Amino acid sequence: MYIVIAMLGIAILAWSYLKNRRLNKVLSGQSPQRPVLLQSSMSNIINEWKQYSAKNYGVLNGYMISLGLVFFSLTINSYWLQFPFLFFLPTICAALFIGQIRLGRSLHRKVFDEKFPEVLGVVNSAVAAGSSINQALARCGENVEGEMGSLFNMINRRLNLGEDPERVFIDAWRAFCFRDFYFFFVVMLVSMQRGGQLRLLINRLSRIINVNKTLERRKKAMTSEARASAKIVAAIPILFFIGMKYLSPENFNFIMTDGTGRIILYYVIASEVIGIMIINLLVRRAT
Repeated sequence: MYIVIAMLGIAILAWSYLKNRRLNKVLSGQSPQRPVLLQSSMSNIINEWKQYSAKNYGVLNGYMISLGLVFFSLTINSYWLQFPFLFFLPTICAALFIGQIRLGRSLHRKVFDEKFPEVLGVVNSAVAAGSSINQALARCGENVEGEMGSLFNMINRRLNLGEDPERVFIDAWRAFCFRDFYFFFVVMLVSMQRGGQLRLLINRLSRIINVNKTLERRKKAMTSEARASAKIVAAIPILFFIGMKYLSPENFNFIMTDGTGRIILYYVIASEVIGIMIINLLVRRAT
C-alpha cells in the first residue's frame, strides 16, 4: 500500500511539474528546443527514444546497453537491495527511459553546436566567392561531415529535383529543431525568394550565435558551484546506504527487511528525488 501511495505521489508531482513548466514557456513566449515531432504526444516521445536508442556507442548500441543495465540492476536488487519486483522493475525502466532521452538530446545538441558554425563558415565563404545559394548548400554537404553533412546533401538533392524550398527546409529543420537552425533556414528561404544581402545576414547570425554561446558559458560558470553542491548532497545518502551494508549490518537489515524500516527507506528515496527536482528547478530559474 505504501508503495502504491508513493508511486502515485511521485507521478502527480512529475505531472504538475511538467504542466507548470509548459505553462511558463507558453507565457514567456519561448518554444522548447527539441524536435517538433517530439512535442505532441507520448507516441512521439517513444519514437524519439527509439531514435536515440538505435544509435551506436562504440561496439554496442543503445538497446543493448539499456538491456544490460536492466539485467545488472535486477541482479543487484535480487542479491543486495531486495526491493519488491513490481516496484523495482518499472522504476528502473522509467529511469533508463528518461535518462536515455536526456542523454540523446544532449548529444544531439552537442553535434549541432559543433557542426553548425562550420556550416555558417562554408556558406559565408561560398557566397563571398560568388556562388549561388544552391551551390553553397551543396558545398556544405561536401565539406561538413557527419549527420549535418548528410542533411545538407539531402537538401541539395531535393532542391535540384524541383521541390518546394519551404517544404524542404521545414523537413530539414525537424532533424535539428533549434532556433538557430530555424533562423538560418528563414534567411536562406528569404534570400532565395526575394534576394538580399545573404552574406551580411549570415555574419549577423554568426555573431548572435557566438554571443549566445558566451552567455551560456557564463551562466554555467555562475551556477557551477550550486550544481556541484547539489550533486554532492545527493550522493551522501547513497554512499551512507552502501557503507551501512558493511559498517552496520543490523541497521541495514532493519531497513531492508522490517516494515517500519521500509517506510523510512521509501521516505528517504522520495525526499531525495523531490529535493533533486527542486534544486534543478531553482538552478534553471537562476539561469
